[in-house]
Parts: sequence; structure tokens; C-alpha cells
Amino acid sequence: MVRQYPKLCLLCGSFILAYVLYHIGALDWFGHALNGHGYASMFLGGMLFSYGFTAPFGIAIFVEMGHEVHPLIGAPLAGIGALLSDLFIFSIVRYSAFHDEIHRIQFSRPILWIHSLLHHERVSERMRNYILWAFAGIVIGSPLPDEFGMMLLGSVTELKERHVALLCFGLNTMGILLIILATRTLG
Repeated sequence: MVRQYPKLCLLCGSFILAYVLYHIGALDWFGHALNGHGYASMFLGGMLFSYGFTAPFGIAIFVEMGHEVHPLIGAPLAGIGALLSDLFIFSIVRYSAFHDEIHRIQFSRPILWIHSLLHHERVSERMRNYILWAFAGIVIGSPLPDEFGMMLLGSVTELKERHVALLCFGLNTMGILLIILATRTLG
């Protein structure tokens, strides 16, 4: 699997590394370095949140800063940072680092099985589009690589950049807000 999907394995490894580093306190210095820069840090965290390999570090910023910023101000600022990253991703999605691996995954058994279910005669084109939009929205709003969500959106229809911007801002802001609120509740 590592040979077949090295970038995806590296992505999973980056999540594990970020969790371990945060859990053992190796990122405590990060919180001190950002002390007094809560809202600017949230913006930076938002920029990191959109990219697959840096999303765990964006989440670490949200967890560190979650108690120091107001969630209704911090989440939109982070959403703006994520939006800038997403617009960059949208403009170069065809050159994505994951493009070759996504192409390979498209022809794997599980994806072919899902494809056959979605393209069953009883599933309308409209329903397929709704499912793709919903899945793309979940990917964009979560810490998963937004590159996947952008590719899905690009496959549904021709999108205008302003529609992508509104969608990405809203979904990322909601995802980040949930992370901040969970941090404040659990921490």
C-alpha cells in the first residue's frame, strides 16, 4: 500500500505525527510563540487547514488558540485563511500532488463498486450530483485534504470562482468553528 499510495500514506502519517507531537507536549512552544497573536494565528491555522499535509498543524493551532479567541470571530478569520488556500488549490487542482494517486484510486475495487451503485438505472443524474456535492462539502469542511473536494466539485459541473469561494468559506468556517467549540467544551 505504501508503494501504491505513498502520498496518501504520508498524509496519514502527518496526522499521526501531529497528534503524537501535540499529545507529548512538543507543540507547547507553538502556543507560547503565538501568545498574544490569537486572531492572526487563527488566520494562519486556516491557511494550513486546507492542505492535506498541513491540516494537522492547523488543527493544533485551533486547539491551542481555541480558549484565547472568541469562536465567532476566530472561526471566520480562519475561514478566510482557508478560503485563500482553497482558491489557490482550485486554480491548480489539475496539478495536484494527489492527482496520480486519485486517478489510481478511481479504478480500485471499492470505488468501482460505489461507481456502479451510483450509476444504477434507479439513481438519477440529479441525485448523483447531490451525493457528489454533499461528499465534496464534507471533505472541504473537514480536515481532509481539500484537494479531493475541489476535484469532486470540478467533476460535477463548471463552477464560477465566486461560488467556490462562498462554498469553501462557509464549509471551512463551520468545520473550524466546530473544532474550536469542541476544544472549549472538552478542554
